[in-house]
Amino acid sequence: MKRNSGFTLIEVLVALLLGAIGLLGTLAVQQAVIGASKMANDGAVALRLASQKLEEFSTVLTTGNPAITDPLVPHLDQFQPDATTGRARIANVIGDLEWKPANVAHTNAEGIDLSGGPQTPQYRWTRRWRVVNLGISQPYVISVTVTYNTDTGSPKSVRLDMERRKSW
Repeated sequence: MKRNSGFTLIEVLVALLLGAIGLLGTLAVQQAVIGASKMANDGAVALRLASQKLEEFSTVLTTGNPAITDPLVPHLDQFQPDATTGRARIANVIGDLEWKPANVAHTNAEGIDLSGGPQTPQYRWTRRWRVVNLGISQPYVISVTVTYNTDTGSPKSVRLDMERRKSW
């Protein structure tokens, strides 16, 4: 006499195997989503750090006579404080300034620089900027690049450029 009720052991094992494959696929998709979310967050932080540095340059005074440029004025590491107001200023030097700072300073997500230490998971962004004076009656071109490493170690960077009109 043959019983028609219930499942055989092979049917149960096949069902368990199919369920395990489906569960592993779901876990792989979740890992990919988490990784993409981390990379998007790091990119958003890099964009915010670059924007923050451009905003700092927006508040800087320009100095010097617009009809005179002095090629002997040294290139600036960042800004020079104005002697009368104490506020930072951009020098009136025609030419391409090098990327600053020359030494690598690591930054955290809030824009706080780590002074002279190695890169850590918290301080993994590097900000560099360049100010180019295009000449008399021409704007400054300010470029900011933020570089960071992904979890896999591959470098990524975000670059923002801005034209800044001179005002005297």
